[in-house]
Amino acid sequence: MKNFKNIIKRLFIFSFILIVFFIVPSNNSFADTFYKNTINVKINKDGSADIESIMDFEPSKGTEYYIPIENLGKSEILNYNVSEIIEEKEVPYETLKTWNVKQTREQKAKKAGVVKTKNGYELCFGFGEYQRKTFVLRYRVTNFVKLLKDSDMIYWQFVNKGLNSAPKEVKVTISRTDGKFDNTNSKIWAFGNKGNIEFSNGNIVFNSLTGLSSSNYVTILTKINKGNFTSGESINKDFSYYQDLAFKGSDYKKSDSKSKLLKDVMLFVVAPIVVFASFLTVLFLVKKKGYSKGDFKGEYYRDIPEKEWWKLSYILKNAGFDGNEAIFRAYFLKWIQAKLLIPITEEKGVVFKKDVLALKINEDAPKEFDTKIEEKFYTMVVEASMGDGILQEDEFSKYLKDEIKQHRFQELSEELEFLSLDYARENNLFDKKTNGEWTKKYNEKGKGFVANLIKYYNYLKDFSLLSEREISEIKVWKELLIYATLYDVTDVVEEQLRKLSPEVLNNINVDLDSFHTGVIYSDTFSNNFVDAYSSNVSSFFGGDGGYTSTGGGDDSFGGGDGGGTR
Repeated sequence: MKNFKNIIKRLFIFSFILIVFFIVPSNNSFADTFYKNTINVKINKDGSADIESIMDFEPSKGTEYYIPIENLGKSEILNYNVSEIIEEKEVPYETLKTWNVKQTREQKAKKAGVVKTKNGYELCFGFGEYQRKTFVLRYRVTNFVKLLKDSDMIYWQFVNKGLNSAPKEVKVTISRTDGKFDNTNSKIWAFGNKGNIEFSNGNIVFNSLTGLSSSNYVTILTKINKGNFTSGESINKDFSYYQDLAFKGSDYKKSDSKSKLLKDVMLFVVAPIVVFASFLTVLFLVKKKGYSKGDFKGEYYRDIPEKEWWKLSYILKNAGFDGNEAIFRAYFLKWIQAKLLIPITEEKGVVFKKDVLALKINEDAPKEFDTKIEEKFYTMVVEASMGDGILQEDEFSKYLKDEIKQHRFQELSEELEFLSLDYARENNLFDKKTNGEWTKKYNEKGKGFVANLIKYYNYLKDFSLLSEREISEIKVWKELLIYATLYDVTDVVEEQLRKLSPEVLNNINVDLDSFHTGVIYSDTFSNNFVDAYSSNVSSFFGGDGGYTSTGGGDDSFGGGDGGGTR
């Protein structure tokens, strides 16, 4: 009994130590939390900007907070000061002429200062206690507006990448002391995050849609009609120079008269030369990224390359096929085959009536989704039917006018690509760098996999060469028809199947009429969905506002890496 009591006592002491160790750690073991960053920018007539950054922030380590601001051109940072909101009142911090980074947290508390670096500035302040507080930073940036040869410009990074604690929410509002910003005098784009930028009440307003990570940032590019500002930093360059820098690596597509002329030149002059050069390259060089559609003519692979076809979007696109569009097209066919969606026609019009394609949502059919991506996409398709259970051809266009839904579809597209890249890495299809980092260059195994994909495409594309006996011996018709949809060669397969006798079709369990209907509807509705998304976001690419690009925005002014507590 005594031994039992000792064991219980020891267990109690051990449990108490574990509780203290895991549940009550010291303050310094917690991560900083940046709840919200509200940034208000007022552009003055002389081209300077007064910036106010309101930080809802909870530090847990370090002695101060600092923000690097670099790549300033001819701009300077003036009048930097910090205050803290206490009981709804601003309490100013002491602004020091010189800032000593090596002082203690207590010595820096409620003080602010600037450190000049070789690349710009570090704006610093001492936050004091490890508590959630609201800080207000204010400063002026001279020459904030850039006066270009053909326009005026704002191109500034407002939130750095590499922050040791990125904000969960960001809002940036840019206003003018005289006049307003709207789509008659300005074009706007934003980079580095998932967000939205728009003109609102004469201002430019950016809002993040998701919390930022350390790899995210907030950069805004604004093209302003020439003459709106008479002062600022004069730069002997056209706006297109900075637009090209910003758009590199972004989701935006440049579209103007110059680019149209360039496209025409490329189409009629350069393209034939490039095609011929590419032909020679294919003949004499090994491709770095694997093989492409058109290779291995007359060579066939007769097995399904991968049963989990929804993981192949990047690989298909890289081989010259449709990427995400092919997956969406195959999803529609899968749902039609599973009777989740039932093809019907509806009469439309008042005077001149016509039949239009429609899909009836079958709520009674069992839902078997292979991934969360498929489930999310199906949910969007159902939502687009506007609650009546009937999805018409034109309803995607209305549905995707909503920017939140556009963002959801953009995320789905990104998730499909990430899924495909993960598949390639998990199956060791890519080379690795010496440091172990994956590349997107196929190794020998990857090239072999892509070769089989292309040879299977050749097999389906040349389906008419198969004999009736060979066709009747195929055991994977469900997957084969999905691949015909992925490769967009359903017409070839269907034409050959129609030559077969009803007995053979019955034996291989293929209903040609249902397949034909499914193909037409899957093509129509998947194309309508993608086209509706593209048409609704095209105006945003043109600078009228809308979703931001997660990449791009390089070489902006005010850019800097890192920052946070130290």
